[in-house]
Amino acid sequence: MRQHPALTAVLAAAAFSLSACAGNTGTEPAAGSTPTVNTGQESHHAGDGHDHGADEHYGIPEVTWDAAAEKSVKDTAAKVMGLFARPDVSETTWFTDLAPYLAPEYAEDAKYIDPARVPIRKITDGPAISRDAGNPMTVTATFATDAGNWTMLLHRSGQQQPWLITAISPQDPTS
Repeated sequence: MRQHPALTAVLAAAAFSLSACAGNTGTEPAAGSTPTVNTGQESHHAGDGHDHGADEHYGIPEVTWDAAAEKSVKDTAAKVMGLFARPDVSETTWFTDLAPYLAPEYAEDAKYIDPARVPIRKITDGPAISRDAGNPMTVTATFATDAGNWTMLLHRSGQQQPWLITAISPQDPTS
């Protein structure tokens, strides 16, 4: 096999730069250090020259579910369903009133909904809220209406962020 000097130099430089971050390149742990197991994820320790600041978690928001979150999502869901269930208003008014509460993706779809075709005239119960236990950011609100049960999906991107609607639809009667 014929080796190319340029390729060898590039590979050597790459190996050196990777080992510089890794620290000890030998097979034995450095004196006084704790051996680590490679899990496929980078591991950095204090004093290794890497920034271990608050952004270590890559900006994933700390979000919890509490009484205030439940009240907030119920209030938002009830307000939006009231705005949604108005078949007698103009399309422009209907969409303008709803738009601040809609996630951008759903707002794009909702632009094409004709409120006259929304069969709900009266909300008779709800919202009943359900969510996955480990997910404080997304919930389903269910409403009983004069046109059957309807569901609304709501999502927030952070603890202090508003709940935004990602979908409103009639509930599947088989669920």
